[in-house]
Amino acid sequence: MDPIQLLISFISITLMALLAAKLFPAKDILSVQSAEADYKRYDPDAQIDTTILGLDHKTALLKLKAPIEQLGIVTRLGDQLVCRTAHKGDVASFSVNGSRLLISSHDFTQPSVSIRLNPADIKSAQQLVTAFTADAEASHGS
Repeated sequence: MDPIQLLISFISITLMALLAAKLFPAKDILSVQSAEADYKRYDPDAQIDTTILGLDHKTALLKLKAPIEQLGIVTRLGDQLVCRTAHKGDVASFSVNGSRLLISSHDFTQPSVSIRLNPADIKSAQQLVTAFTADAEASHGS
């Protein structure tokens, strides 16, 4: 292929991608209210106590008042929304690296969830996730 044709093709594709991004932006981000509403659609009987929203607005952890001993996890993956319920022992381990909390689970369909949090929420999230961690020692290092 001629280098000029290649350059013109590259520029055309880039301009079309930028135009598509401008015309059809991905607006689906989580807020505390939308995460709670999404989880309530997933589990209508849930009574939500506290919601911890990630800084990127793509992941939320929900502490539930009822049913007891359950943790709600809402994750936005592109245009898909994934709601999970963790029970005691469902969290295989978790670790904190700076502002990021990485939760590993025994679920093969979503083996890990990463959530970036502000310093105040990191402590709350660690305490919350610890209650759902399997008997194995959780990794709290960086």
